[in-house]
Amino acid sequence: MVKRLIKLFSHNDLDGFGAPMLLTAVQPTMFADAEFDMTNCGAGRIDETFARWLKTPEANRFTDVYIMDMTPDSEYTFQQLNANFANHWLVFDHHESEEGLRQKYAANSVQPANPQVNPSAASLVWDWLTQQPHFNDLPEERRQELAYLVELIRAYDTWDWQNDPDMADTERTAADDLDQLFWFYPLQDSATFMLDVFKAGWAKYRDANKLLIKTLNERRAKYLKSHLKDVLKTKLDGHQFGIVYASDYKSEIAHELLEQNPEVDAALVISPVSVSLRSNGKLDVAKFAEKYFGGGGHADAAGGRLAVNPIQVGEQAVADDLAQTIKNQASEQQSTESTLADNLDPEVAAKMAALFKKK
Repeated sequence: MVKRLIKLFSHNDLDGFGAPMLLTAVQPTMFADAEFDMTNCGAGRIDETFARWLKTPEANRFTDVYIMDMTPDSEYTFQQLNANFANHWLVFDHHESEEGLRQKYAANSVQPANPQVNPSAASLVWDWLTQQPHFNDLPEERRQELAYLVELIRAYDTWDWQNDPDMADTERTAADDLDQLFWFYPLQDSATFMLDVFKAGWAKYRDANKLLIKTLNERRAKYLKSHLKDVLKTKLDGHQFGIVYASDYKSEIAHELLEQNPEVDAALVISPVSVSLRSNGKLDVAKFAEKYFGGGGHADAAGGRLAVNPIQVGEQAVADDLAQTIKNQASEQQSTESTLADNLDPEVAAKMAALFKKK
């Protein structure tokens, strides 16, 4: 039997890896006739990543393309999907900033089973899986394990683990712990991590990693405390922002920044190549991210890319400031010396000249 070759493109966060690895986890039972190949990329890079892949010889081998946790921004990308894969392509995405494009290609965009629940890419994949022919071939216990993990990913990615008042505390903690474990491992190990969690189920994986989870929680508490000491508050485009630099725990820092500073409209967390934005409802950060950072997301949670590296800019600013300080001190010294010589009494000046005269 000739196997279907399915290319997966996805984001590089918990939901971005959770969605495609969910397919891999059920592949032996549900997709025995298919093989998956995954490529992950950063926010806003799906168009260039897909275009580059489509030009490679290997692209001709694939029968299907699934795009997860992202929606192409370019109409040309959709045209290429239709031209090269006909009806054999799907988009599993939930970000509000690209909803209009998904509506235009509704036949290829997976919709949530329950519109009342905030979806994530992983939950959209799960909803789609429940409608596939071999879903019931999965044992009931296995379906429950997978459904619970999907819910943890969904709750964290949509921030329902913080905002849903009806969510159980044990589920909030589990969603938080799962995300912390995900970011603990290097990006090259993220797929293996997610597959291991799906294979074991959350209860077994959590029990085997209790000490690591405790250590990560303590590390995060220290990190947040130290970084939230240096919050810059400023007005941008008519809105009050709280800005902080952080390379880790960006979502948590943004959330805590808003909690500690209720007067700001949004939190902007800057890292070397990207930004993370969170809002308290006063600003649609998805539109802000799309306008200024080439990104997008949700009204209260979004992200984008930076055109400059803040570390390099900051280092140059420090160097420039130091150079100016040295220059100012040299000028002051020269001015002081001139002033001293100019104001000496002529008789005293003559005595000092004689004293320091070269012999």
